[in-house]
Amino acid sequence: MADKNYLHTAYANSADGTDGFTTVYPNLNLLKNTRTTSATSTSSAWGTLFSSSQIYDSAIKSKTGVSAMTFSFDVFVPLNAKVGNSFPVQLKGQSSQAHGDVGTNDYNTIICQSWRVIEQSDLGKTIRISVPIQIASKYKTFDAALADTDSITIRQVTDTSGLVYSTIKLEPGSTATPYMPSSSEVTTADWPKYVGTYVDTNQTSSTEPSKYDWNEMKYRVYLDGVPVGGSKLLSFDLENLKAGTSYNVQVSQINGNVESDKSESIAFKTTLPK
Repeated sequence: MADKNYLHTAYANSADGTDGFTTVYPNLNLLKNTRTTSATSTSSAWGTLFSSSQIYDSAIKSKTGVSAMTFSFDVFVPLNAKVGNSFPVQLKGQSSQAHGDVGTNDYNTIICQSWRVIEQSDLGKTIRISVPIQIASKYKTFDAALADTDSITIRQVTDTSGLVYSTIKLEPGSTATPYMPSSSEVTTADWPKYVGTYVDTNQTSSTEPSKYDWNEMKYRVYLDGVPVGGSKLLSFDLENLKAGTSYNVQVSQINGNVESDKSESIAFKTTLPK
């Protein structure tokens, strides 16, 4: 029997695939005002880095179909940082019953805490950290927890000062994708501009950009209004669809940083057999 061939697809911001490379199409940010917002840690443990008034987007309450979530951020480690110091960061979502008391855990909805120790090789560099989100024990699903989420705060846990945090991102899914702004802030220029492909018999996609054949993206594909990928030609494979579920698929045409209106593109529904 001949080996099965697999089509591998990746996305990037540059023609060689090295800028913003990802094998998963970027998710939109569930936090707002994150494009240029940054925060520097202080010597106060549990100090607030990003307040809810800065970053909370009420659109998160209506987010559905979420089975996992990921929090990621950039952190610049100055040259004078002390090697061996830890710099954990906590993201906490709460219901309105918390009344702004971030210290209480009684009204948590979603929460995560990263853990990282400064290494010699980190000094003077910006590193990207990602961590999975957990839901509070009283919730059975992410959808239920998000529906109750009325605030989101990000805090430093220890007293390690001088670290600069930026490009924070909260997104659905178990894989951290490249930084993107929120749905109300995103522009065509924010999305990957190039799509790379190759075919082989290995089911796992390579993380090496040079493995892919790169082309400028000409079409973007939307599944139920959410961008899920793009292509050079008007052809795209939709993956991980649920049986017995109706979907709305739309396509827009891209020319540089200009994107056609989706209402002028092809729209249809498909139902998969159970």
